[in-house]
Amino acid sequence: MTTKLIAFTLGLIFLFSNLAYSQCACCAGAASASGDFNNGIFTLPKKQFVIETYADFRTIRAGAGVTPLGDEEAPLKNMTITSLGARYGLSDKVTLSALLPYTFLHTNYGNDSGLGDAMLLGTFEVATYGNTRFALQAGIKLPTGVQKSSNFDNTTVVVGSGSYDPAAGLLAAHRWAKFSLQGNLFYKHTTKGFGGNYYSSVFVQNVTLSYRIAGGETSFCTSDPKLAAKNNFGLNVFGGYYGELLDKITEDGVSDKNSGYYLGFINLGANLFYKKWGIPVTFSPPLLQHLNGNQNDAGYRVRIGIVRSF
Repeated sequence: MTTKLIAFTLGLIFLFSNLAYSQCACCAGAASASGDFNNGIFTLPKKQFVIETYADFRTIRAGAGVTPLGDEEAPLKNMTITSLGARYGLSDKVTLSALLPYTFLHTNYGNDSGLGDAMLLGTFEVATYGNTRFALQAGIKLPTGVQKSSNFDNTTVVVGSGSYDPAAGLLAAHRWAKFSLQGNLFYKHTTKGFGGNYYSSVFVQNVTLSYRIAGGETSFCTSDPKLAAKNNFGLNVFGGYYGELLDKITEDGVSDKNSGYYLGFINLGANLFYKKWGIPVTFSPPLLQHLNGNQNDAGYRVRIGIVRSF
């Protein structure tokens, strides 16, 4: 039997991760799912502006079978999801964000690339009890990505869905001393897109424990210039769990039995801050793999970002 990987990236990933979403130094992020920063603060200070760019490299572990070109679709070897995002603190309790991905694919028969679907998101801190915080997220994915039949006909990757998809999330965090424990749930509901096809909804779970090794609150996390100047350097390390659930893809009215999965990853990483700059690095080896039908296993993921605060 032929093995293949249905790797669905709607901008993210998210995430979406992932779905591939990023998190800035003071917030649970545009999508909160990737775990790049985990300091227990969900929103930017009022009028703070952040620009960020990420590169997310993902490997695929090939199975025993290889699909010949022209028979079905080219097996995917690895992919790189780059993204450019911006955030703005509308108030101390509300942060607005936007993210646009661009994906590079590598197969046994050549490479391909294309623009992914953009994401607009709002993060709203709704309650604070001492060192415990809660926030909600709401947003929409826009159909900016390329259609599979145009750039990606010879791969199993769907980068653009052609649909407007609502999304919502719940975040919680607790801070004490130099530790922060943070978790989130995020769901994006996919509607019918190109040709009336359904390209899978996604549900993301993330929990992370972070420890501040050195430094204090930098300019990313305070609007006080004196405090920011006093703490120009910061270094955090973190570890946790990231999971993503996708249901089956339906094309031309037929559900693809070789699509959809649940993947669980261990997240290990560090965040380096200097003045108004931040560099998050995350390494994610797979822990759980439940794939529908015949698909190749997911390999490790490496994510590197550059963040600038204004």
